Amino acid sequence: MRRTRTFTAVCFLVILGTCLLAVLAGAAGVALGWKAPVALRFYRGELTYAGVVEWCKDTCRAFCTTELPGREKLMEANAALNRAAGKWIFENTEPEVVRLENGYLESAGNFFYYLTRPDETVAEFSRWVEETLGCPYLYIQAPAKLCALDQEEQLPLPEMTNANDQSDWLLEHLTELGVDTLDLRERLHADGLDHYGCFYVTDHHWTMDAGLWAAGVMAEELEDRYSLAMDLSPLDPEQYDRRVWEDAFLGSQGRKVTLGYAQPEDFILPVPAFATDLRLTVPPWGSDFSGGFEILYNESAIPSPDYYRSNSYGAVLMGDCPYLAVENRDHPEGPVVAILRESFAIAPGPYLSLAAGEVHFIDARYYDGSVKDLLAEIQPDIVLSLLNTQCQVDGYFGLVR
Repeated sequence: MRRTRTFTAVCFLVILGTCLLAVLAGAAGVALGWKAPVALRFYRGELTYAGVVEWCKDTCRAFCTTELPGREKLMEANAALNRAAGKWIFENTEPEVVRLENGYLESAGNFFYYLTRPDETVAEFSRWVEETLGCPYLYIQAPAKLCALDQEEQLPLPEMTNANDQSDWLLEHLTELGVDTLDLRERLHADGLDHYGCFYVTDHHWTMDAGLWAAGVMAEELEDRYSLAMDLSPLDPEQYDRRVWEDAFLGSQGRKVTLGYAQPEDFILPVPAFATDLRLTVPPWGSDFSGGFEILYNESAIPSPDYYRSNSYGAVLMGDCPYLAVENRDHPEGPVVAILRESFAIAPGPYLSLAAGEVHFIDARYYDGSVKDLLAEIQPDIVLSLLNTQCQVDGYFGLVR
């Protein structure tokens, strides 16, 4: 028995010593600028039996899943097999990705607003804006990729998502509660645009061309409804050159089903053919840039050296940024617009900035402070929220404090 205990103790000390050497080697490597080995990423600094066992479990789990050597190639091979078999639904993705009848990829999922009543939360916020800030509030409904007019024909199973139905429910109840709304889904069809042509095949976001159109609609509404001095002249699509990065973009849904199923697509960015004078500030990051339209996107991040770890769409307007402001020095007398946003504001945001005096983009999902305190500091002429149909409004406005 004593010999067995001695052997166990020696084994434990050997493992402990190996871990210690690995940690010291990793620390030295980090100091020298080397990349830490995968195993060291799961070490929590606990030189105890329980700590070593937990480290071993985490490391083994990682090597069998996310850090499995050749994992991406294996996933691509599996996706290619699924494609050959005609598979349209990917149950192992979160949220679940489905292939539509037209070949576009979309996310499935259901939620029910009658249980959480975000209409009441938004109406309360609207009243706060009007009473505290003394300015109007407009709820803008951005579309999602799945068109409400043909969703039953496009989906493998009609009941796979109810996002459009829930958005209809929300807009109806917001109107009953006296909240101003703008449904860009309806306007998109009224203007004769092809719904799916406004979206990426492999991503849930709308395209930058669609963003330019949406900015024009939003600016027009702000001028017509609220008599704000928006400058509509910079929003004429004829005044833009379309920069094209071929096969640069694999969207989030494409990354989930891998290159074995989806193909990269072009990333197209309309850039003004006229001069602009802008200032972009990102207070949470301490960033401050001045220049033309080029300061609103990171050109070096648009091409994709690694499709699985890059995002061309996120190279525009700082991606998912907690808070940023764009000052238009060409229109200093223009209104100050504050937008509660999620990632769908990336597409229209740069162009709307050319029509206003200032635009403040606030993402409640990432902003650490009080959104209401920030709005009181900004003192906008109008507050907007721009959320797509798949953004669960109850969860988003639960973060607006």
